[in-house]
Amino acid sequence: MVKFLSLAHAVSFIAVAAALPFTLHQSDSSPSGFNSNTDASPAFKAALAGAASYSDRQEILFTNPPDASNITFTFINNTVTDGTGGTIALSTVNNFPALIGTQVAMAIGFVNPCGLNVPHSHPRANEFLTVIQGELVAGLVLEINDGSRGHVVGQPAPVDGPIPQVNVTLSNYKGMLFPQGETHFQFNPTCEPALFAAAFDSSDPGRTQIARNFFSNMPDEMLIAAAGSDLEVLDAKRIAEFRDNIPNSFVVIMEECAVKPPTKLTWYQMLEEEYILLDLDSRDWDSSVNTAE
Repeated sequence: MVKFLSLAHAVSFIAVAAALPFTLHQSDSSPSGFNSNTDASPAFKAALAGAASYSDRQEILFTNPPDASNITFTFINNTVTDGTGGTIALSTVNNFPALIGTQVAMAIGFVNPCGLNVPHSHPRANEFLTVIQGELVAGLVLEINDGSRGHVVGQPAPVDGPIPQVNVTLSNYKGMLFPQGETHFQFNPTCEPALFAAAFDSSDPGRTQIARNFFSNMPDEMLIAAAGSDLEVLDAKRIAEFRDNIPNSFVVIMEECAVKPPTKLTWYQMLEEEYILLDLDSRDWDSSVNTAE
């Protein structure tokens, strides 16, 4: 949606835009998949953000018709080497300014065998992910919110334990919706690489990695209390170990899967042991997950 500014602001931004040398700009490749065909300079972004009308926007984007360089984006082929989990190519307003004002972003994910896209959420966007090669098991932790009232006189006590989640095996162009802000993950339980495309309804969706964010909190006593105050389970020493070892990468290798041929029957146990506590009685499982190949 185009943002309308005051006349003075609009004139100033258009003046900046008119002075910019809008030429084809090929940026260097990077691990994030940045390979935009357009100018991503701060001045170019400012000009687009200040466009008062679609006509102004067109004048900024299309300085040399029929050249469409400023609205095309080339995703880098981030096929990753064996022994690593995977990587992602992402187009957002940060590297593709044409998305400014559109509420749209896109990602192409490359997930190696036994690769796990770690539990995360997108604070500013819904995501619709579709597998276009291989197979992924996708999980979504449900939102269980009784008002967060805590222990109130005359009301039922809060229910402890793991929060239910839903799971499905995605393959053959099957997609899944991950609502904005909800925790989710994808795991490749096979011996073949998987590839997915994901669309977002925000040009700046963001990504919050659940474990890394939680263990980044200070002081240690706060984390210990939040985790149940059981010092035999979690203490300052263990917190320090977690902080130093939680990866920041998009995808990690599930070690137990990597040391033996993965099957559709082993992914649940691996997630249970290494990442998430699951409640088998609280969800319906996809039939394909429970069927051995």
